[in-house]
This record gives sequence, C-alpha cells and structure tokens, in this order.
Amino acid sequence: MAVIWPSLLFLTLVSAKYTADWDSLDARPIPQWYDEAKFGIFCHWGVYSVPAYRSEWFWWYWKGTQPDVNVVSYMEKNYKPGTTYADFAKDFTAELFDPKEFVDTVQASGAKYFVLTSKHHEGFTMWPSRTSWNWNSLDIGPKRDIVGDLKDAFKTTNVRYGLYFSQFEWFNPLFIEDGHHNTSLYSKLISYPQMLEIVSKYRPEIVWSDGEWDKTDEYWRSREFLAWLYNSSPVKESVVVNDRWGAGTIGKHGGFFTYSDHYDPGKLLARKWENCMTLDKNSWGNRRTMKSEDVHTVYELISQIARTVSCNGNVLLNIGPDMHGRIPPIFEDRLREMGKFLDLQQTFGTLQKYRDRKHHQGLYNAQLQKQTIIYAWVLNTNFDVLELDCVKLTKQTKVTFMSTDRSIIPGQPGSALRISHGDVPWRDLLRRDVFILKIEYAAGETRDPLNP
Repeated sequence: MAVIWPSLLFLTLVSAKYTADWDSLDARPIPQWYDEAKFGIFCHWGVYSVPAYRSEWFWWYWKGTQPDVNVVSYMEKNYKPGTTYADFAKDFTAELFDPKEFVDTVQASGAKYFVLTSKHHEGFTMWPSRTSWNWNSLDIGPKRDIVGDLKDAFKTTNVRYGLYFSQFEWFNPLFIEDGHHNTSLYSKLISYPQMLEIVSKYRPEIVWSDGEWDKTDEYWRSREFLAWLYNSSPVKESVVVNDRWGAGTIGKHGGFFTYSDHYDPGKLLARKWENCMTLDKNSWGNRRTMKSEDVHTVYELISQIARTVSCNGNVLLNIGPDMHGRIPPIFEDRLREMGKFLDLQQTFGTLQKYRDRKHHQGLYNAQLQKQTIIYAWVLNTNFDVLELDCVKLTKQTKVTFMSTDRSIIPGQPGSALRISHGDVPWRDLLRRDVFILKIEYAAGETRDPLNP
C-alpha cells in the first residue's frame, strides 16, 4: 500500500484541473515529497548583504517613513555624504561565491530542500529579470545569474530547489503610484510577470511568496497565478507553495501554512505547516555585528526540529551569506554538526506516526502494534528514571538507542516504558544532551490526539 499510494497521488495531481478560487486551490494535496522532507535551508542574500547592518530591512530602516536613528547614525559615521542604496549594488560582487560550496553545506546539514531569495523587498532580482533593468545580479554586482547558477548546482543532488519571492518593493515607483491612485500597474507589469518568469525559467519546486500583506490577493493576481502553476506550469506535479498570497490569506489559503515567522504552536496541527526560523536569532540577512551568542546552538536546532516535526510541521532554517558570497563559518559549523546527528539517527521520513493508507487518509491514524515505529526524541537527559506513560509495552517491544547498536529489554508487558540513567549507552552516543529511542512493537492505541 505504501507503494501504490504515491502513484495514485501522482495521477491525481496530473489530471486535476484547479480553478482560480480558493475552494479549488486549497483542495490541492501537498506533494508527498514535501511532507516527508521535514527540513530545509532558507537563504536570504541580496544587496542588503553589503551594509550588513541591523537586518535585511536595512534600506527601509534607513530611508523608510520612520528611519531608525541607529541605522542613520551608522551611515553618517561610515559612509561618505551622498551615498545611496544603489551604490551598495556595485560592491555586491560575490567574488568568492561558489555554488558547489553552497550545495556541499546544505547536503551536509541533512536538509532535503533549499529556498533562495530570488528577490527581497529591495526589488533587486538575483536573476536577469526582463522587468528589472540594471537592478539585477547580471547587470550589476556579481555579474552572474545567481538563481540559475544555484539551480544548476543542485540538479545533481536529491535536494529540492525552491525560490522565495517578494511581491512588493519598498521604493518601486509603480508600487508607490498604485498606493496613491488605487491602480494595479505594479502587479501587472512587475510582480506577476516576474513570478511567471522564475517558474518558467528555473522550475522551482517551492514558490515561497512574501511581502503580500498590504494588498489583496486580487491585486497580486494570486489565484490566477496558482491556477496556472497547478494546471499548466512545468512544475505542476511537484510544486508546493506557502500561504502568503494577499492580505488575510496567511494561515488560511495556499499550500502549507506559515502563520508567522518563527511560528511554533506547540501542538499537533491538522494542516501541514512550516516553521521558518533564522540561525542568527536577530536577522535573516548577513550582519557584521553578529556575535557567537546570537547564533542558535545545535541543541536548540535539534530541539526545534523535534518540536516542529512532531506537530506536523517542517523546519526551514535560514542562513545569510556575506557580500563576498561566503556562508559564515559559524553557520557552516552549526549545519554540519547538526547534519551528523540527523544522518546517524536515520529517522527523517519516518518521524510522523505511521499512516495506514488503505483505511485512513487523515493526518493521524491509530497506532498499530505490528506496523508502527515510534521515534522518541529525549531532549532532557537530566533524569534518574525516564518514564514514557504513553508507550505501553508488549512481549515483543524492542527499544534501540539510535546511532548505536545498543538495545534494552524495556520491562513487563502492559507497563509503561521506563529507562534508567544507567541503561543509556552514553559513551556510544554522538551527543550527551539529546538522544533518540526507536521503539518497535509497542501496544496499539486508538486515541486521536486531534480529537481526544
């Protein structure tokens, strides 16, 4: 049944015709690859990597409606009078950028998908867009097609390639004019053509929309775009999208839900969702002022992945390369160390409860003694006796410490799983602050956590 079901899903996606209304678009299933991926890498990279101060919103903090005094002061102290944001693009040379190094780091992290900012709110496109003359990565700065170079580099891997796209641009004259006169020239001439362009040219399997909040989905032509994406685009079978398609759509319409940045509900959700979070706790873009304590520890990252996946979510962890095209070493170290742990556990793709696809199509199914494997992530190792009340033992129950060959006899049938501190093979574990138990043949149970 596990073999038949994906084929049926594939045929459904190919043959379905979706209309440009939310009832139809929301009914499209999440592609299975995304549901099983669990973990991806986000990459915020653009002209804002040159000043590399405060955050990727630097331009807005400097020249927006309410300038940040610290950002203004930083510019006055460190740059000559008359400097404009456009001047930073000349220094965004990315002369050390090697797409293969990006790929190597992402693969080492254990991530199954990668999402690049094709355009942030500054409007600078990381590909030679036909609607962004002299404000793109081929005309100025790197003098190369960043989106295309990374796409090509990921082709030979099993990592899915996705693109983030900002709907609006802070200082685009057309967008400002639309706001004054209630017109839609910007979406008609800029944002909508750019979305069609990146999908047709680069075939991303994730389209991660953002910056949509001030305008309706009608203004952005979101439903029209999604109907084309699902019905006719070159990635119609495999593409997945988020929920940021116009004011009021977040957490309501689209593909997987994000709700907000750094979203962590702490409970099981019926709808597939994504926790997009930053490795640097204070910024999505590169920061010159970042300190080591600003970067999440590997333990914090592992804990967040465990919390998120157990609640039916994926983690999209962001990194911010510098203006030269390098991933900061502390980011790389974190990703590689985390990848070692995740690789040894070999639990991705099986972290969710088993789905009996013949009898159930919902999120949660009854735990079946002969068919369910439970992976228990133990995040607090300061215990004398660890007791898992929800895991009832049978005569066949087997408990193994992942990343080792050590198993234990868990106890008497009918009792709860209990593990003493001395049962744990601490010397054999990769880490001392977290470990994973693989539990086979636990007693069956029928309680649905979504409807207790």
